[in-house]
Amino acid sequence: MVIFIQVCGAVLDEYNRTRDIVKNILGNDYDGHLFRFPGGSTGGKYNQIKKEAKTLLDENNIAYVDWNALSSDAAGAKTKEEIIQNTKDTVGEKKSVVILMHDAGDKILTYEALPDIISYLREQGYTFKNFYSIIK
Repeated sequence: MVIFIQVCGAVLDEYNRTRDIVKNILGNDYDGHLFRFPGGSTGGKYNQIKKEAKTLLDENNIAYVDWNALSSDAAGAKTKEEIIQNTKDTVGEKKSVVILMHDAGDKILTYEALPDIISYLREQGYTFKNFYSIIK
């Protein structure tokens, strides 16, 4: 149990440190209230620790979110067209979509695919919202 508490505390500490850095850069009005678990919030080797961490996040009024569609930009997609097709395939007919995409410097194909993905989603009737308008 002590290990779970230490690891869960580390999740909260990491969240707070990151929030403080972003707040310092953007200004004092910023407060994120949103966390994304690397690799998702359920399953895997650390599933029990994730459960404990979710409780701690809930207690601190911090929402967590998972993706439900993939661009596969970090999983081997080699062309802009592959990223677009992977996104379309995994969006399917979902009512609400959160697409996993990465903004690292080496993800230029993701950047190039994004306008086409946005156009496609709009054509399918999706609208875009800020997370904070959804979770508050």
